[in-house]
Amino acid sequence: MLQKLQTSPEDVAYEGQWWRLFTRTGEQRAESLRQSMPRREFLAAAAAGLLIIGLIPHTAWTAIIALAIVAAVILPWGFQCTRRNVNGLLIVFVLIEAAAASSFAAGSNDNLGGLVRYPVGFLFVLPFVSSVWRSGILRKGGFRDYAIYLALALVSVSYSLLPQVSLARTIAAILPFCALCAIAVEIRSGDDARRAMGAMLAGCGIVVAINYLVMAIPSIVTWQPDTETGMLRFIGLLTEPNEVGNLMLATIGAGFGYWPVASRRNRILTAVVMIGAAVQGVMADSRSPFVGIAIGCAIYLVWKYRFRGVIGVAALFAIFYTAAFAIPSTRDYLNRGDVASFTGRQVAWDFAVHSIKESPILGYGFEVEGQILHSQYFPGWDDVWDLGYHSSLHDGFVSRAVSLGVPALIFWLFFTLRPMVSCFFPARDPWKLRSIVPLAFLPILILNFTESVADFRSFAGLMMALAWALLERERLFAQSQAAMRTQAAEASTTPIVRALRAGHGS
Repeated sequence: MLQKLQTSPEDVAYEGQWWRLFTRTGEQRAESLRQSMPRREFLAAAAAGLLIIGLIPHTAWTAIIALAIVAAVILPWGFQCTRRNVNGLLIVFVLIEAAAASSFAAGSNDNLGGLVRYPVGFLFVLPFVSSVWRSGILRKGGFRDYAIYLALALVSVSYSLLPQVSLARTIAAILPFCALCAIAVEIRSGDDARRAMGAMLAGCGIVVAINYLVMAIPSIVTWQPDTETGMLRFIGLLTEPNEVGNLMLATIGAGFGYWPVASRRNRILTAVVMIGAAVQGVMADSRSPFVGIAIGCAIYLVWKYRFRGVIGVAALFAIFYTAAFAIPSTRDYLNRGDVASFTGRQVAWDFAVHSIKESPILGYGFEVEGQILHSQYFPGWDDVWDLGYHSSLHDGFVSRAVSLGVPALIFWLFFTLRPMVSCFFPARDPWKLRSIVPLAFLPILILNFTESVADFRSFAGLMMALAWALLERERLFAQSQAAMRTQAAEASTTPIVRALRAGHGS
C-alpha cells in the first residue's frame, strides 16, 4: 500500500504537465503561482526586463509596460515551470518564434524580434547548459554530429557575405539545440518522447488560439491579398500566409506524435487544436504543407495496414483526382500561379545551383543564402527576390549547400536521416516511435523541397529538430541495449566455448 502512495521525481514532473494547468481550481493556481516565485529569480527577471526596455529606443509606453509585466511576472513563472519540467522549453521557444515572426515585431524599427529571441532564449537555456555538458550527450551520435555542424556554421562567420547575420543566426540555432539536448537527456522511454511532443503541441496550440483571438480585434490586419490573384489569405498574428502553413504543419505533426499517450480528455483537446490549425492553413491557402501531410499520411497508411492501406490510398487518390478534374473551379484553384516553375522558384534555384558550383566546399556563410540574389547576374528582378538575406531560396537543401557547401549538406543529410532509417530495422525501435517518421518528420522534409526550413528556427524547424532528437535518442538507446545484450551473451558462454572461438579466429 505504501509503495502505491510513493511517487518518483519523474512522476511528479509528469503530473505537472502543461495540460493540467487548465484543470486546477483558482485557489490551487494562485497557491502554485505564489510558490513558483523565488525572490532571486524574480529580481533577476525584473533586471533583465529593465535592461531589455533600456535597449529599445522610442518605444510606446504601452509596449514598455507590457515588456515590464512579462519580465517581472511571466518570466519567473516560466523559469520555475521549465525547472520542474524541462519539456516546457519547447513552449518557450515556440512562443519566441511566434513573437519574432509577429506583425508587431516585423513592423517595428527597433528589432523587437531579435530582442525577444536572443535574451529570452539565453535566459531560459543558461540554467541547463552545465547539466547538458555533464551528461555527455554532446559527445554521442547525432548530437555530436549536429554540434560539429553548428561549429562549422560558427566558422563560416569568418568568410560569410554578412558575418553579423551568420553569427546571429548561428546563435539562434545553438540556443534551441541546447534546449533539445536538455530535453533528450531526460527521455528514457517512448512515453517520455511522446510527452515532449505534447509540450510542442501545447506551444503551437497557444499560437493557434492567439491567431483566432486577433481576428476579433478590428485594429489588427489578419488577412493579406495575394500578389498574383488578389485572393485574401489569412496571416493572423504572423506576417506571411506561409508561416501559418508552417504552424499548421508543426501542430499536426506534434498532435500525431502525442496522440498515443494522451488521455481521453487530452485527445479531445488535441483534436480541437489540430483541426483549428488545419482550418487556418486552409484560410492561409498554403498548399505545400498540405501536400507534405498528404504524402506522409499515405506512407503511414501503407506501412501500417499494408495491402489494405494501398487500397485505401489508391481510393482516396482516385476520389481527389476525379473531383479535381470534374469540377472546373477546383482545377483552376490547384493550377493557379506558374505551377511549371513552382510559382517562380525555378529562377532562384537555377542561379543558386550556379552559385554552388562557384563555391562548392565552403559556401557563402550560414543562412545568408538570400544575399547571393543581389548579384548583378541574377535574372530575377521581382520584389520577392530583392530582400537581401531575408530572401528565401525556397529549398532547404539548396539553401544549406549555398550556406556551408556541398560536403556540409551531405553531412547534415547523413546524421539527420540516420535515425529515421534506423528505427525501421528489426530491434531498432524499442520505444515504438516509427510513426513519428511519416507523420511528423517526413512532411517537413518534403516541405524543404519548396520552402527553406531553417535549423531550429520557425515552427516547422523546431518540429523537425524535435522529431530528430527523439528518434536519435531512441537510436542511441537501442544501440546501448544491443551492446549490453552482446556482453551478456558473451559472459554467459563457458570458458571452453570462448577458447574454441579464439582458436577458430586465430
